[in-house]
Amino acid sequence: MVNLPSKVLEVLCLLVEEPGSVVSKEELMSAVWPDSFVEESNLTQSIYLLRRTLGRTSNGTNYVETIPKRGYRLAVPAVPDTPAFEPQNTAHRQWPRLLRPALIVCAVIGLVAVSSQLVARYLITKDSAPVEKVNFKRLTFSGDISFPVISPDGKSFAYVRGDSLYLQDIATGSNVKLEIPGHKKFGNLQFSSEGESIYFRDEESFDADGNLYQVSRFGGTPRLIADKVWSGVGESSDGSDLAFVRFYPKEGEWAVILRERNTGQERKILSRNLPYTIYRSGYPAFSPNGGQIAIVEQTPERGNVSKIVLVDVASGEATRLETPQFVQIEQLGWLPHGRSLVVTGREDNRFFQLYRLPIDGGEPSRITNDLNIYRNLSVSADGKRLVARQYSIHSHIWTAPVDALSNQKQITYGNLNRDGNAGIALAADGSILYASRITGNIDIWSVEPESGVRRQLTENAGMNNENPFISADGKFVFYESTRSGRRKIWRSNIDGSNPTQLTTDKEELDFLPVVSPDGADLYYISRHPRSNVIWRQSIADGTREMITQQGKTAPEGFLALSPVGKTLAFRSQSEGSATNTTEINFLNLGTGELRTIKVDIQMSAITFSENGMSLDYAENRPGGAKIWRMSTDGSSPARLLAEIPAARIFDMCWSPDQKTLALARGRQDNDAILLENLE
Repeated sequence: MVNLPSKVLEVLCLLVEEPGSVVSKEELMSAVWPDSFVEESNLTQSIYLLRRTLGRTSNGTNYVETIPKRGYRLAVPAVPDTPAFEPQNTAHRQWPRLLRPALIVCAVIGLVAVSSQLVARYLITKDSAPVEKVNFKRLTFSGDISFPVISPDGKSFAYVRGDSLYLQDIATGSNVKLEIPGHKKFGNLQFSSEGESIYFRDEESFDADGNLYQVSRFGGTPRLIADKVWSGVGESSDGSDLAFVRFYPKEGEWAVILRERNTGQERKILSRNLPYTIYRSGYPAFSPNGGQIAIVEQTPERGNVSKIVLVDVASGEATRLETPQFVQIEQLGWLPHGRSLVVTGREDNRFFQLYRLPIDGGEPSRITNDLNIYRNLSVSADGKRLVARQYSIHSHIWTAPVDALSNQKQITYGNLNRDGNAGIALAADGSILYASRITGNIDIWSVEPESGVRRQLTENAGMNNENPFISADGKFVFYESTRSGRRKIWRSNIDGSNPTQLTTDKEELDFLPVVSPDGADLYYISRHPRSNVIWRQSIADGTREMITQQGKTAPEGFLALSPVGKTLAFRSQSEGSATNTTEINFLNLGTGELRTIKVDIQMSAITFSENGMSLDYAENRPGGAKIWRMSTDGSSPARLLAEIPAARIFDMCWSPDQKTLALARGRQDNDAILLENLE
């Protein structure tokens, strides 16, 4: 059943009555709205709905053509229904004006519907080249590019390197840096549908909002499109609509926004309240006919599993695709026939690969199957070329003495290790606990610095075990785990034995555990349906209290307790705050006083030092990493402690006596890969 508003059906019937002939706007307006005065936009909207419903012809054109300054016409023949559909009594063949064309339309649509079901799988199979016929070609070799995106014609691609935006010709390899005055931060690139301009967000972090701009592919002054955008942008094939993601911290709401490009009018077409989130490292993707938008949502099911949702643009009706094979999905794009998607997905205990996924419930098929990691993807308009970001990351554990932080010693080794990039903790006896993704899932490991002997503490314990925290007496390790299906705080003996779940609320996801020096209280951040909050929970009896207000500070990113247990430090992202600023909040646990320091830098790996008088943090830049120290009262400028060229710091912490610094440090390499003969 194809449901159309009555006026839209009347417009279609008038076009069917005159196949191949131009029907003027005036004729359509007077026939469909004979007794009322309406704006021409009513007709325009009806044509839009017709095109979206009918899709495109086999050669990619619209069934309903616009003839400039004249009107519209049906671009395909209208085949009359057969005599079998007509009454045998010719005296009753005087049909109402609209009834006979309606039957014609029903017959045509019915035939299309039936035949499309029969050929759907054939088309997908026919358009899907075997993996061995897909050609792979590396497009960049510097290892430091981000956000690669291919042009609609498949001849060039854009990417970010450092603080600049580049355009590169695929055939020749020649590139040019676009001159964009006043802009040094670029993220979430996307070409416009006609390929003459590029959208970008003036923020490369996925954990902050930014302004959305549009600039010519030749550079120049960009045009502001929208503010407070958290994702890349999707554009409909006709260029009339844009879609992107926004977050409302006070409401704890993620929303997909549909924006009319010409008028700037916006409306929410999908929203999710925490702990559900809408994934924002990619962009909402319009189907080829503009009728649907595909997005990725993260659900609290099975520990924050990714799901694909198809949203009807007109009604906002959302349909979730069942993809039990994937535990994570990051980015997706439509193939031009509109019956399947290309996705970057990760199966359990595996790294991200590229897949082709039919939207009718069929099984996904691999496009890549190797030891590389594929993240962002972008597909040309004809579906024959795809550009992906090939991503490699390694991280190892290092230590350094307090009086010589530049003199660092490597503790763990391995080509594919991601040691410590999801948390690190240093015990009083010198042993180091860290989270590592070696097999695909994240588990807690321990290592003895002198011998280098490692031991896995969590195994078959869910997809994620992260952010270990060692109790002051060295007997227990607290960490966040998805082994129960949802992210909760767990405690184990220091050797990994006797795992015990400590937090149990069914509606919340819990992160970043820290424990008071006396071992009595557990503090953690909980992703609440309205906004993130910090809880204090008694380890003895499990009673708890909320110690930050909902909608006020939205704690995220890190949680640290001063060595004497009097002050909590955490990062917050407030609505409307500058995206290049980190807000550090200090909460006095005795008085409840909350202080905020704003630092004009994006911090990472933040930890207390000097018995709580200072904070140390890492700054990661393209040329390397720097470790800084700032006073907690903000009374003096931050001072540089160490520089590490050609490296990235993922996390760090001090030993209990603050004589040894443990670091998770390594590299991230990102290059653009071209896949040809995809369809």
